[in-house]
Amino acid sequence: MKGTIKVRKNINKKDAVQRDKGRAGRKSSGGFGSSPMLSFKNKHLQRVFIASITIMLSFLIVLNGATPKRYRLTLGEKSVYDIHSPRDIENVLKTEENAIKAASEVLPDMMEDRNASIEVINNVIFLRTSIEKAKRDYKAGIESIESNLEEHAPGVLEETLASLKQDLGDRGMNIEKDQMEYLILKAEPSDIVYFEDVLRNLVSNVMRKDITKENLRARITGLQGSIEKTDLKQELKDIAVSASNFILKPNRIVDDEMTRVKREAAYNDPKNIEIIKKGQRILSVDDTITRDKLRVLEDLNFLETKSRFDFALAAGILITLFLLSLLLILYMNNFCRRVFYSRSRLILLSMVIILTLLCARAVHEYSTLIIPIFIATMLISMLLDLRLALVTNVVLTVAISLMIGNDDKFIYMALVTGSFSAFVVSKANQRNKLSFAGTVVALLNVLVITSANIIAKSSLETLLKEGAIVFINGIASMLITGWILPFMESTFNIITPLRLLELANPNQTLLKKLLMEAPGTYHHSLMVGNLSEAGTEAIGGNALLARVGAYFHDIGKLKRPSFFIENQIGENPHDKMTPNLSALVITSHIHDGYEMAKKHKVPQAIRDIIIQHHGTTLVAYFYHKAKEAGKDESINESNFRYSGIKPTTREAAVVMLADSVEAAVRSMNDRTEGKIEGLVRKIIKGKLDDGQLDHCSLTLKDLDTISKAFVKTFGGFFHEREEYPSMRGEQSKFGSQIIETDNGAFRRQAMKGEE
Repeated sequence: MKGTIKVRKNINKKDAVQRDKGRAGRKSSGGFGSSPMLSFKNKHLQRVFIASITIMLSFLIVLNGATPKRYRLTLGEKSVYDIHSPRDIENVLKTEENAIKAASEVLPDMMEDRNASIEVINNVIFLRTSIEKAKRDYKAGIESIESNLEEHAPGVLEETLASLKQDLGDRGMNIEKDQMEYLILKAEPSDIVYFEDVLRNLVSNVMRKDITKENLRARITGLQGSIEKTDLKQELKDIAVSASNFILKPNRIVDDEMTRVKREAAYNDPKNIEIIKKGQRILSVDDTITRDKLRVLEDLNFLETKSRFDFALAAGILITLFLLSLLLILYMNNFCRRVFYSRSRLILLSMVIILTLLCARAVHEYSTLIIPIFIATMLISMLLDLRLALVTNVVLTVAISLMIGNDDKFIYMALVTGSFSAFVVSKANQRNKLSFAGTVVALLNVLVITSANIIAKSSLETLLKEGAIVFINGIASMLITGWILPFMESTFNIITPLRLLELANPNQTLLKKLLMEAPGTYHHSLMVGNLSEAGTEAIGGNALLARVGAYFHDIGKLKRPSFFIENQIGENPHDKMTPNLSALVITSHIHDGYEMAKKHKVPQAIRDIIIQHHGTTLVAYFYHKAKEAGKDESINESNFRYSGIKPTTREAAVVMLADSVEAAVRSMNDRTEGKIEGLVRKIIKGKLDDGQLDHCSLTLKDLDTISKAFVKTFGGFFHEREEYPSMRGEQSKFGSQIIETDNGAFRRQAMKGEE
């Protein structure tokens, strides 16, 4: 047996080294299983890698959600889709059509042509002088004919007519040939003068009126009517009527510059802009697809045939997400270092953010009010930190709003109810309280959305419909949170009050086994739990974690329960064992307990307390017993020390102290308050002097506070009672007995009736 124990001792030492290495690995990785992709030794690089992956995945999810759905549409066909605008957008073609129409409706700006009247009178004068000249030329031509007048006269007339026609044509006038013959051959000079006077007076009267290109024909017609009313000979009337077609001209002309300015102003009038508002229908089912609607859909990047990657959208989303991530990183570095410097907690935070964004992407097309953003807030509040949950809620709200657009109702709900949900679940220490929290979140959702709808003057139907949606959202979010929570707890070795209370249940497998097979150890653990909770609570630590850790700290004794004095009824096996072997059996229970806890999936924080609750303490009784037995032999003290790890947390340190003082105080015969306090302080000082508290953050003030809490707790257990008459004077039948505690040996007189 001795050889077997020696082998076992070597194995235990080897296991201890391996556990130390594993512990160091867990500390560097935050307690999360190592991953090939995260095997960097530089913790800064690990954080950068996790942040980069989170930002890129978030970017892809948000960009995918923000990128509009594509449609296959053809000009002139009927639409099979009901398409609404995701934002305010201009109907460019319709705007252009409105602008052209507005410009064309602007009347020309007119200005007076001061030379027009003079030119018209000159035309009348020119007509008269041209006629007179023609008459003179004809007369001179006839007079120059010396013989055969009848033969040459027609030729002279033709030449005169041609010359007159040419002269009139140069001024833009035209008179029939027979009318020109009449003027040359038959009209008297007095008739011509009268003709000029009449025509000149009539034209002057007309020119006093506004004449434009548009009403010129009407003015000519009026002039011709006036000519017909004169007393001119009919032939001269006809000539005047013909001439009137060429004599008049507009006295008001278009001001081209001013007209251009006015038409440009009309063209650029903002009233011409055709805007399709956010949420307004662009196309309905069975609508004919027009060119302008097709252009709007193209501008929105809604067309499959003309889709393009929106670099501006992608850049905006990436920059915003980067800034949000930087904000979150700065916050954690300043106010939440426990998460920032833990790889496992960073991965947990990253997973929660990514899963929330994925959920938002999956459901936001149906309704933004069913996005379960509260899951992230509640999980982070319970698993990581309440303040971090509040900041993350703001970050996720902004990120999701990039995906869904500026939906006011969702933003109100996410910010208000999301923040409340973090507080509601932060103190939840029972599963039924989570259900209550879900109801509170659902009611808050209804209150926020109802308020938003009242402000927006929404209909009663909208109030009831959206109220029902957000109520279901709140309940569903809590159900999903409760379903995910155990998975997150076990995967990332994070302990919540809910998990601790489940572990503290007496029906828990290991605790129930401890009660049945090692009842003394079980009751000792309960007492250590009470002390640990009181001491940890006094210094502001996690009291519940300390209590549950104390419940499990000695489960390794289940392997050999009879080797520990609190479970012994008859003889002590150590009386027949060497001190080395006894020390090995005693010290092995921390490693046995660690393996049992690991096998039963007890969280890492509890396992750490198990392996740390003795640190490297010396098993003093067997060490001194070995020295007494082998006076000529050198005894190695390290063989009689626990091969555990010194406490690294305040909770583990308090459990160590509670375990030591409980065993010591229980062995006292005279349990007065003063003697209990003296022993408690002596044991705590011994742990401090032995260096067992070097790796935790306890201060001397904390140790004093813990001592007072221990003494107060013992006062409630070991108060004086009246002794039963039948027990007075009765002596023990067992005599003197050595009790081996986890921290050394104490000699006491075991009285009958005492444990």
